[in-house]
Amino acid sequence: MMTFLNPLLLLGLVAAAIPILLHLFNLRKLRTIEFSTLAFLKELQKTKIRRLKIRQILLLLLRTLLVILLVLAFARPTLKGSMMGVLGTNAKSTLVLLVDDSYSMTASDEGGELLKQAKESVLGILELLKDGDEVFLVRLSEVNRPDQEERTVASRDFSLVRRSVEEMRPSYVHRKLDDALRFSAKLLARSTNYNKEIYLFSDFQSGLMAPHLDEKGAQEHLFPPEARIFFVRLGKRPVQNLGIESVTIPNSIFEQGRPFIVKVRITNHTDKPARSHVVSVFLNGTRVAQRSIDMQEGSQADAEFTVSASATGFVEGFAELEDDDLEFDNRRYFTVHIPEHVKLLLVGNPSDLRFIKLAFETRQSSGRSTFELEEVTPERIGSTQISTSNVILLAGPRGLSPAQVSQIASFLSDGGGLILFPGGELLPNDFTGTLSASLKLPSISGLDAMGKPQPPNESESFLEFDRTDVRHPVFQGMFEGGEWLAQSQQRNSKGPAIESPRVRTSARYALTPQSTEIISLSNGASFLVEHHSGDGRVLLFSVAANLEWSDFPLKGLFVPLLHQSVSYLAGEQSHQRTAISGDEFVVKSKRRNSTQWTIVNPEAIEAVTSPASTGLHRVVRFLDTEHVGIYTVKTREAILQKFAVNLDPDESRTTKATEQETEKMLDRIGVERGNVTTIEQRQEMHRVVMESRFGTELWKHLLFVALIIALVEMFVGRVGRRETSLS
Repeated sequence: MMTFLNPLLLLGLVAAAIPILLHLFNLRKLRTIEFSTLAFLKELQKTKIRRLKIRQILLLLLRTLLVILLVLAFARPTLKGSMMGVLGTNAKSTLVLLVDDSYSMTASDEGGELLKQAKESVLGILELLKDGDEVFLVRLSEVNRPDQEERTVASRDFSLVRRSVEEMRPSYVHRKLDDALRFSAKLLARSTNYNKEIYLFSDFQSGLMAPHLDEKGAQEHLFPPEARIFFVRLGKRPVQNLGIESVTIPNSIFEQGRPFIVKVRITNHTDKPARSHVVSVFLNGTRVAQRSIDMQEGSQADAEFTVSASATGFVEGFAELEDDDLEFDNRRYFTVHIPEHVKLLLVGNPSDLRFIKLAFETRQSSGRSTFELEEVTPERIGSTQISTSNVILLAGPRGLSPAQVSQIASFLSDGGGLILFPGGELLPNDFTGTLSASLKLPSISGLDAMGKPQPPNESESFLEFDRTDVRHPVFQGMFEGGEWLAQSQQRNSKGPAIESPRVRTSARYALTPQSTEIISLSNGASFLVEHHSGDGRVLLFSVAANLEWSDFPLKGLFVPLLHQSVSYLAGEQSHQRTAISGDEFVVKSKRRNSTQWTIVNPEAIEAVTSPASTGLHRVVRFLDTEHVGIYTVKTREAILQKFAVNLDPDESRTTKATEQETEKMLDRIGVERGNVTTIEQRQEMHRVVMESRFGTELWKHLLFVALIIALVEMFVGRVGRRETSLS
C-alpha cells in the first residue's frame, strides 16, 4: 500500500501537462504558400519529417514522465504492506519517551555526553509530532516509584515537554529495561490513539538487561500488535571503567580502638587489565588505609583492610578508587556504630547467675565497651527490658511465660543477640517445648552426665575440649601471638591448646543447618554453638554456669569468653544496614519516646516523619533514597541511626548488552521482534521512524529514475538537433 508524506505536493502533477501543451501549440497548422521551385523538396523530406515526429513524441513522453517523477519524489511516497501506513498518515499518536538518566549516561564519545545526546534525540522526535498527538515523558529513574503511574500524565503541550527534557539531570537510581517497558505498557493502555510508540534513549549497557533475582521467567504479553518500540542506541566508544561492587564488614567485635576488617570488592568492566589501581578506605573523612591492586580484564578482586575507630558513636566510612572514565561508581559508603555501653539483660535465678554476674563486674581493659547490667528473674522480665537491651543472657529457661518467649522471639528476629546457658535444673523436654520451638533453636536431645565432682585425690570422669574454631570472631583479639595460633593450627587439626574445663554434665544439642559449632567436646558433642534465628544470633553453651556441671567458671577462659560473646552479639547491631539508591529503606529504632524523626540526606535536606509502632520498634518506611551517601536519622535529643545508600552494582556494568541479552529480555516480556526497531545512528532517526510508521520511502528511487530519464531526454534532444543541423 502506497501513501504520501507530503500529499499536497501532488498538486504539482498539473505541471505534467506543460510539455503536452507545448507540443500541441507546436502542432498548429500554418497557412502554406506553394513555391514551385521547392515542390521537389517535399518528397525528400517525408522520411525525415516522419522520424522527427516520432522523436518529438518520445521527447514529450520523457519530459512528461520526468515532471511526474519529480513531483512524486517531493511528495515522498512510502510503501507498506498493510493498512497501517494509510491510517498512520491521519491517525493520532501516543508516544512514550523513555530517557535513561542513569549515571552511566555521563560517559562521552565523539558526539559528546550521552545524556546530552539523548536529550537532543528526544527533541528531534518532538519535531515529528502534530496536533492531537500526546507524549508521556518518563525518566528511567522514575520507574517503579510508588504512585508514579498515577503521577505520569500525557502532555499535548510540546513546549512544556521540551522544557522538561532540557532540565533533565543524571540520577543515581538504576532501573531495569523490562521494568521500564512494563511501565510503558501501562501508560499506553490508557490511550485510545491508533499509533502507539515507545522510544528508549540509552547506552544499552548489559546491567540494563539483567533479570531480577526473584523473576520467575513466565512470559508476559504486554503490548498490542500495533505498538512499535524504538531503541535509540547511544555511545560508540568502549568505556574503561572499574567500579566498587560491594563493601562488607565480616562479623566483628566493634569497640573503640579495636581493629575490624573492611572487605572491598572491585570489578574490572573493561577489556584491558588494570595495573596498580589504588583503593583507599576512609573513616569520618580521614584516609585510614590504602593499597594497590592488579586485575585482569573482566575480573573481580577483593581488597581487605584492617582499620579501627578512634572514638565511640556512629562512624561514617567509604571505600574509594582512583579516577577512571566514570567516577560515579568509584566510591561506596558504609557505617558502623562503636558502642560506648552495651546494655546486657541477665535473666535467671541468682544461683544460675552467680558466676556470670561476677564475670561482667570484672573490667577487662581500658578502651573496651562497658556493660550496663540489669538482672531480673525469669518470671519478672518485661517487654520494656527486652526492647531496650542489646543482648539478653538467659541462664536457665524455666519460668518464662509464652508471652515472654514471644517477646524474646521478636527481639531475636529484629536482630537482637541472645546467650543461653542451661540451668542447673534443666529438663530437655521443657527446653524443647518452650524455647526451642518458639525461638527456632536446636533442641536438646539429652544430657551427657559423666559423674559428680570428686575430691582432689580421687579420679573422676569428665569431658574436655576437642576442636576449637579460633578463627571465629568471638575469639578476635582474645589471644596474643596470632601468628603462633596459625602455625599451631596447621600442625594440629584440633587447633591451638586452649585451657579446657572439666565437663561432667553437658546438654547435647541437635544442630541444624543454621547452627555453627565453635567448640566441640571430646565425646563429639558441642560446647559452644552459634545459631542464626531471624536477623538475630544466639550463642548456646552446653554447660550451666555452676560448679556442679563443670569447673568452667573457675577457668581463665570464662571471663574473656563471656565478654567477647556479648561484644560479638552487640557487634551485629553495630554494623549498620545499607540501601540501594531508589529503593525503600526501613528505619527501625527501639526508642519509643519520640513521635517525630528527622531524616537528613547527604545533600543536607531534611525530611520530618512520624514513625509507626510495630512490636518492639518504631518504624519508618523511607522512600527518598535517590542520593548516595550517608543518611542520618535523629530526634531532638539524639541521633538514632545512620545508614548508607549506594549505587546499584549493575549500573557499573558499562559493557554493551549483546544481541542475545537483548533478545532474552524481549522474550521475558513477550515483545515481538518485528515490533522493535533499533536505531544505531542518531542522524538516521528521523528517516527510520518515518519508514517504520508509513513504510519505505521511495523518493530516492524516484529521483534516480528521473535522473536517468533526464539523461535520456538530453541524449535524444541532442541527436535530433545534430541531424537537423546536418540537413
